[in-house]
Amino acid sequence: MKHSVIALTLAALTFFSYSCKKNTIKPEETTPTENAGENTVNMIKIGETFINGASAKAVIYGLKEPETGYNEFYIALFDSADGSRLSRGHFDLIPMMDMGSMKHSAPVENTDDSTTTNGYFKTAVIFSMPGTSGQWSLDLYFHNHKNEKHGTGKLALEVKASAPSKFKSTVVPKDNNTSVYISLVSPSKPTVGINDFEVILSKRISAMQYAPIDDYTLEIEPAMPSMGHGSPNNVNPVLTTGGHYKGKVNFTMSGLWQIKVKIYKNGNLISEDQYFEITI
Repeated sequence: MKHSVIALTLAALTFFSYSCKKNTIKPEETTPTENAGENTVNMIKIGETFINGASAKAVIYGLKEPETGYNEFYIALFDSADGSRLSRGHFDLIPMMDMGSMKHSAPVENTDDSTTTNGYFKTAVIFSMPGTSGQWSLDLYFHNHKNEKHGTGKLALEVKASAPSKFKSTVVPKDNNTSVYISLVSPSKPTVGINDFEVILSKRISAMQYAPIDDYTLEIEPAMPSMGHGSPNNVNPVLTTGGHYKGKVNFTMSGLWQIKVKIYKNGNLISEDQYFEITI
């Protein structure tokens, strides 16, 4: 999966007709499961909509209800006429926030894979702010290899604020005032001891364009404010691909921890004011 740069505009999307289905479907427990790295979890149904023009129906699942920060989505596609599962094609989505006076998107990861994995097309969205189902939506595009047709759909969804926050944004004056997004991926279920630590770094190019940051160096400093100490044996996150930085964090005891993320570019410290709170 690569971290896609959003370059589509609303004008381009008007070449396709959106689904007439406007109501969101309340998330509910479903039988599909997915290995989420640390755990195998039940997925929940986020919603469904038709992709007009492609003769397809999309059912969107997630590992959690949509919230600010990093969200993985698993999309099952079906033939809208006979209900058969569609496993070949090209699927993309674009998150959109309608604030009334302005619209903007958010960082998104779409895959270039033309076939499903375990029956699903996988994408990920980094929601930058909470919003109602009248504000946030997913614009869906699918090129159906079964009939070589393509079309679009739209799914409205509510996005809640993650608590504690898994999303941080900051403007970095020492890097040409770049708007930087820092999204916590793991640990999702922290425990005492060594935990995987992963963040995604993205930058805002415009209201509709975002890109992964691949030229930073990170250091982490875990601290337990109530006890006045940190922890040993942490591994600073290093770039893997598409703005993903992975390392290790050590929680030596239960309680509230703060993990400061220090950012360097070309060997120079450019930001050290962002941190995530994690309670064990």
